[in-house]
Amino acid sequence: GTWQFMSAALLENPGGEHQLIDDIESFVHVLGWTVLCCLPSPVDINRRTRVVSLLYDHSFKIMTGHEEGGSTKENRFILGEYPFKKSFPFTEHSPILELTRNLASPFHTRYSGPPTKEDKQAFESFNAFVLEGQLDKKLLDARCTGTI
Repeated sequence: GTWQFMSAALLENPGGEHQLIDDIESFVHVLGWTVLCCLPSPVDINRRTRVVSLLYDHSFKIMTGHEEGGSTKENRFILGEYPFKKSFPFTEHSPILELTRNLASPFHTRYSGPPTKEDKQAFESFNAFVLEGQLDKKLLDARCTGTI
């Protein structure tokens, strides 16, 4: 496949088994590249080029001499900010940007791994708090949407 559009999993493990999920992720990368290169943004062309290169071209040689990469793609998925959010603003709403972010969201799970014991405990604690009615849902919704 084309390096820029290969899944982060295959870039990090070049000898790994190619799966359907890798092809789906590749499609997301084609959309992400298109978004970053073509959508209107106040970001100047030099910075735009650096961002695209960081996300899609970054690689390094490992001890065996093979090229590996994909860590920036993986981090964007883990952060839930694929292709970029705050650091790369767009000047208008775009259906292709929304589609790209929606298609990218399941990859958060692929790369962040299973929840830790601490994650599960925090969830159970929070869930108990909600079930006891000690949480103001309107306040939580306002905080989650950033209206507070």
